[in-house]
Amino acid sequence: VGVFPSWREPFGMVFVECMACGCPTIGARSGGPTEFVTPAQGILVEEEEEWRTEAGAKRLGARLALTVEQALAEDWKNKKGPDCVKFVQENFSTQAQCQGMLDDMKRWS
Repeated sequence: VGVFPSWREPFGMVFVECMACGCPTIGARSGGPTEFVTPAQGILVEEEEEWRTEAGAKRLGARLALTVEQALAEDWKNKKGPDCVKFVQENFSTQAQCQGMLDDMKRWS
């Protein structure tokens, strides 16, 4: 799995890149990833407000470790990986992006 616990992630292209390779993701529940990371592609853990402190970093690390253990035990790579690739193809591929722009242009005209 890819693990990206970014603080206040604005979009999270690295999530999309990871999923395009068939790799489920684990990240922090904030920003852009909340709009597209679903249980079919991975999981988002709660952010840690005090991540800059030793105690906060340990709490976040513990949550991430538990989630990575879950991903390994449940074999996310084989069970969720194929859905990740399909999701990226349908939503973030060049073809999907161009089709989205064409659909918008038709709607706007």
